[in-house]
Amino acid sequence: FINSPVGKSPIFIGHQEYGECQTNLIPTKEEAESWATRFRIQSGRPLDEANPVLDTETEVSGGRARVAVIQENLSPEGLAFAFRRHRERAWTLPLFVNNEMINAMGAGLISFIVDGNRSVLFAGTRGAGKSSLLSASMLEIMKNHRVVTVEDTLELPVPQMKDLGYNIERMKSRSVITQVENEMGADDAIRTSLRLGDSALVIGEVRSEEAQALYEAMRVGAVANFVGGTIHGEDAYSVFDRVVNDLNVPRTSFKATDIVVQVNKIKSPDGMDTYRRVTGITEVRKEWTDDPMEENAFVDLMRYDSNEDQLVPTDTLINGESLILNRIAENIKEWKNNWEAVWDNIQLRADMKQALVDKAHEEEDMGILEAEMAVKANQQFHLLSDKVQSEYG
Repeated sequence: FINSPVGKSPIFIGHQEYGECQTNLIPTKEEAESWATRFRIQSGRPLDEANPVLDTETEVSGGRARVAVIQENLSPEGLAFAFRRHRERAWTLPLFVNNEMINAMGAGLISFIVDGNRSVLFAGTRGAGKSSLLSASMLEIMKNHRVVTVEDTLELPVPQMKDLGYNIERMKSRSVITQVENEMGADDAIRTSLRLGDSALVIGEVRSEEAQALYEAMRVGAVANFVGGTIHGEDAYSVFDRVVNDLNVPRTSFKATDIVVQVNKIKSPDGMDTYRRVTGITEVRKEWTDDPMEENAFVDLMRYDSNEDQLVPTDTLINGESLILNRIAENIKEWKNNWEAVWDNIQLRADMKQALVDKAHEEEDMGILEAEMAVKANQQFHLLSDKVQSEYG
């Protein structure tokens, strides 16, 4: 964070391990004006008295960051900056298992849901890690599926996925903050994406008029593959409340949501430490009319247990009572009416994620957890499954 007036205070950093830190770096006003000019030129977006906010991204050797710049008239004391740094390489589910944000069973369940072409919203508070978890989940999409992304600020790991051989197209929409005239709105971008062929659709963040276009597409079956996006909300009901009451999506259209994955920050008792955890994986059932909470439409498949500090499966998941997972199974001959086979597949995916983590520690090579190996592992999982199917039925 670089606060206004520039030159009067040091740069502050929110550190992964040490929390809020104050540096000994104090930029000059001339440096700040130079940075603002560069971001304006790089983004092609205005930054002036009529447009006092610039929302963009930047990339230098060693890292990428989302950038927010404000100036007069919004900031009375002049320029101010906020940089949110992204991991240079794509996040993966094994990386999250390793840092205990999610356990292997939770990772295996998300892998199964993404592979089953469900619609998933990753919900959480600001900075909880929902965008990173969405990015990791994108690597669970099979490489023979096309992927289209829609973002107003480019954060998803599209370049690295292209390097890994994914058939992926990125679309940049108008920022809801800056409202640049020559950029297409997110709702029109989503409608355009549906004309780009049969594709999985990933929305960087659902937060404005694009919500109606997204649910319209999902409701009529225009998107037959995985649909993923992030949204601010603490739990499944707060997501429903935001989508319906804030974003004006018809409540019956919300039924197009299959799964809500909740990501939140957990604080230590002394308040000094903060941990990011997946706190729930919830399915949205379709048999309700007015209020999904009162009509028991939100059913947890996994729930965070603070005593164990991890996700634990609910009876609904263990007993095979999930309607969404059984709907996935209905499309596969060998799984229909065979919950044991479905459970074995989820467990096998979980074992695979854990095996990568164990091997990384055994070999003292954390590169095993990176996207290159995670994607190869997913490919081999499908190839070996096909081989076993052809040999043994």
